[in-house]
Amino acid sequence: MVKMLPRLPSENNINYSYRAIKEAILSLELKPGQLLSVGELAEALKVSSTPIKNALWKLQQEHLVDLIPQVGSYVSEINPELVEEAACMWFDLEKEYLKLACDNFPEESFNRLKRIIRFQELLLDSTLDQGELARKFDELDDNFHSTIFHSHHRNNTWKAISQMASDYHRMFNLTRSEHCFEDSITEHKNILAIIENKEAERVEAVLRNHILKPVYDWKEIGDEYLIT
Repeated sequence: MVKMLPRLPSENNINYSYRAIKEAILSLELKPGQLLSVGELAEALKVSSTPIKNALWKLQQEHLVDLIPQVGSYVSEINPELVEEAACMWFDLEKEYLKLACDNFPEESFNRLKRIIRFQELLLDSTLDQGELARKFDELDDNFHSTIFHSHHRNNTWKAISQMASDYHRMFNLTRSEHCFEDSITEHKNILAIIENKEAERVEAVLRNHILKPVYDWKEIGDEYLIT
């Protein structure tokens, strides 16, 4: 079920409810197809039903919740077409900005990428349970890629990718392997090396492996949680 999260500064009940429910959906604490009870969500998050209803409406716009009149609210099943479309958009855009980074990338942003990788490595040595480890690791992963876009002043571009890639992240969590954390760190180090050594010719191959390859691996899984 949904867990209470630490409140962000000046975060109202709607935004808090939206963030908590979305995180539970992306982490698969709320599984695709699961019935959502407004009352239970409100009780779990210690808010009234109004912000929950508003949060569910916002999540419907991101294809994460299905609101069916006279029936109920459900966590949306994963849409394979959205997964592939989001991956292709993410790949195409990050590829161009990473090539630009080979010519000009702020030192502050480069050092931030290094710190994020180090934090990810430290997480693997922690005693966190698998669920909390995955949540914190994914948050750092998001920070890593957003840094590349933010360094080119493309904050809204990354925001659009993040919203569209919700099913991509759910599929990733659904099929997360034992060694995926180590693989992700290695791939992030490859991206860092590309920027440091100005190896624009390696960008496409490295990002194809990091962003697109998982999509083709996922096509081998069953369809229990997928739209058919």
